Amino acid sequence: MTESSRGVGVQANVIPMTLDAAFFLERAMRYLQRNQLRKAMQAFRKTIEYEPNNPANYCNLAGVLSELGDFTASNELLLHVLSEVDPDMAECRFYLANNYANMGDFEAAERFVLEYLDADPEGEYVGDAEEMLAVLIDEFGGGEAYARWEEERRLQELDEATKNGRKMLEDGKFEVAVEALEKLLQEQPDNVPAWNNLSLAYYYTGSHAEAVKVADQVLEAHPDNLHALCNLAVYTYQLGPREEFEFYAAKLQKLFPMNYDHAMKVGTTLGLVGQHEGALRVFQSLIKLVNPPEPVLIHSLAAAAANCGLYPAARRWWKVLSQGDECAEVGQYYLQAVHQAEQMGYRRLPTSYQCELPLQVRFDQMRRRMRQDDPSAWRSDPLLRAALYWGLRNGGEETQRAVIRILSLIADGDAEKSLRTFLRRVDATQSLQAAALYALQRIGARGSVELFQDGSVVTLSMSDVPLDIILDVDSSWRWVFDQVDIWLLKHHKESYAHSAKRAWTSFLKHTFQKSEKGIGKPEIWAAALLYAVMKQHNDSVRQKDVAEWFNVSSSSVSKAASRLNGFFVRMP
Repeated sequence: MTESSRGVGVQANVIPMTLDAAFFLERAMRYLQRNQLRKAMQAFRKTIEYEPNNPANYCNLAGVLSELGDFTASNELLLHVLSEVDPDMAECRFYLANNYANMGDFEAAERFVLEYLDADPEGEYVGDAEEMLAVLIDEFGGGEAYARWEEERRLQELDEATKNGRKMLEDGKFEVAVEALEKLLQEQPDNVPAWNNLSLAYYYTGSHAEAVKVADQVLEAHPDNLHALCNLAVYTYQLGPREEFEFYAAKLQKLFPMNYDHAMKVGTTLGLVGQHEGALRVFQSLIKLVNPPEPVLIHSLAAAAANCGLYPAARRWWKVLSQGDECAEVGQYYLQAVHQAEQMGYRRLPTSYQCELPLQVRFDQMRRRMRQDDPSAWRSDPLLRAALYWGLRNGGEETQRAVIRILSLIADGDAEKSLRTFLRRVDATQSLQAAALYALQRIGARGSVELFQDGSVVTLSMSDVPLDIILDVDSSWRWVFDQVDIWLLKHHKESYAHSAKRAWTSFLKHTFQKSEKGIGKPEIWAAALLYAVMKQHNDSVRQKDVAEWFNVSSSSVSKAASRLNGFFVRMP
């Protein structure tokens, strides 16, 4: 082989060197492995020269600068990325938090770690960020930025919940929600969460056809909308037809969203529609992914197990709940319920998936609070307020009357709307209608109301509601005054009737507002009212005689009359 031929061959085997960002990145990584930080820094600078729009290059260089202790230069690069290159690169905020912590600027570090958690709540560094936040607060006296962050989040969530109606539903203000959401959706017809919440508000206020119609429209426009699907599953479970319910339930059975809130929605909905085995599968899968599990998830898992008759599993999870800081009362209540169910030999324990005491228990608590005469303790409690509306819709006449009485004391706009809605019900008795009308009087309602009478809805002006409507709340209350009126007329003392009625209605209003109990034996009160009005007019009458007229004891007349005396207008 000639010399010239060897030279040609050598030239043919030369591979040209390509200088680009990848070349310098590889070189920088080799320098890092050897802990040659300054050479790595120079190589990373080259990557920026070749690819000035790649945010990773800046972060790499910022990391080396941080290792070298040049936190100010590192921060300048990271802030440049957020302002000029890629504002969505959340990890830059975490790196900034680290740098500021090393610089001793703990407030800035706290601010940036919170910004990172906001920007990427499921990011790679969330665990480290939460640990850093705890250290900043516990070890370095921070917490001010965290408090501001918490307040901002609360206000943001409240604003969002108010805009789409969720807050009103959570507070049990269903009638107000209907009115507000209908108005909102005229201005924002593309607000899908508001449409779903309007559907629920319709359902809770008894407008079932409208609720189904709205949910159908949402699902037609957005076939993958989970909330509309869940709503329709609940509606068709309660209202039918069965075929549609089975269709929606089958779709839910196939779902397991990766989003925690969506998975909870699916599991809870399956439980609400009686698909307890499906609900149990969802909650069992979900609890493996959440550490530590939230109280609502623990209760949901226990409830699903109890509804399936799996008492050991239900007991285990409710025991966990009873030992926590939140919902311990719920856990303790259901531990006792499981024990009783086993003692009675029940195959399963029907349990609500809401992490709260059963509605009837909460309603009993509410009534105990009422007896303590402390409205501020429950007026704004959304759970107790929901119990009120449940009692008004589903309770017996005694419960409905108690709710009406409480609503008259709450006396806000939503209480008024609820009372107005109740008056239109076909099954509202005349005495309950009278109670609702009196409650509206007490609230100060104006304008007209609609109520169901004689097979149709009639309109009545509030100014035409009799001032003595309280007498019709209970048939015995009207009877007491009628007996006194008849006696006075028969004995030519009809001029006493006005003061007797005024005192009696005042006493009844006080009784209605302060107590759930009735007046007791009406004959005693008729005798007491007659005796009291006679004495008020200085008319000679013996207590013994009045008691004999009504066939009651003299002592009982004395006690009742003493209670009535304070409700008479003193004679001049």
